[in-house]
Order: sequence, then structure tokens, then C-alpha cells
Amino acid sequence: MRKVSRTALVPYTCQKMFALVDDIEAYPEFLPWCRSARVIARDGQKTDATLAIGRAPAAMTFSTRNRSVPDRLIDMKLLDGPFRELTGRWQFQPINDEGCRVTLDVRFEFSNAALAAMLGTVFEDSISSLVDAFSKRARTVYGRG
Repeated sequence: MRKVSRTALVPYTCQKMFALVDDIEAYPEFLPWCRSARVIARDGQKTDATLAIGRAPAAMTFSTRNRSVPDRLIDMKLLDGPFRELTGRWQFQPINDEGCRVTLDVRFEFSNAALAAMLGTVFEDSISSLVDAFSKRARTVYGRG
């Protein structure tokens, strides 16, 4: 089982950072390894989405069910894809009136050793870059903070 944990302190509110992470359809605009992102269903605090990531030949598509507590957290759980397990959690914690701590924890295991050998590093690198990518996106969307 691989684990990735990343944290950043940003000068934006939890509401603003949550909104960026929850805007799944916008991912291909700023995540260079995200080929497509589609919301399958959105019902209150539950969102099912499909992402296609990577570059050939190391490309994959997977779907997750995301349950959220608005402006506080998003829990992700695998629905379909090349994994035996995929879970994750985004957390947004206020650190002052306008800033927050953004944390991402992801655990994953591919369904077989061949997939792990071919896609493991690509996926881990992609996950590792997410917090920085969303921090950069916040500067683009909201300004310097």
C-alpha cells in the first residue's frame, strides 16, 4: 500500500480552497497530467466523478465517490479503476481569518503488480503534485491573497 501526504498553508479561506478542489470539471485546465475530468452525478454532499490521468502508455481512468463537508473536507473512495484500493481525504482547516491549512492524504494499491510497476510512479507523482497545483491555481483565480 502506497501513501501520499501533503500539506500547505495558503492565504485563502477554506471556502475558496474547497471550491477549487470541488470544481472537478476544471482540473484539465491546470493539472497537466489530467486528460479529462467529468462529474457523473452530484447529489447534495456526494459527487461521483471520473478522471483520466497520465500520458500514454502510462495512462489510466478511474472513478471515485466524493463525500464532502462543505468548506472542511472531501473524502474520496474508489468506485471503479485499476486499483485494489484508493481512498483519500482533503482537509481544509482555518489558521487565521483569511488563511487555511490544506492537507491531502491518499492511500492506494493497484490491482496487480504489472499495473503497479507501469503506473505506480506516475500516479504517486501526480498525487504528490496536487496540493502545490491547487495552491498555484488559487493564486491564478483569487490573486496573491
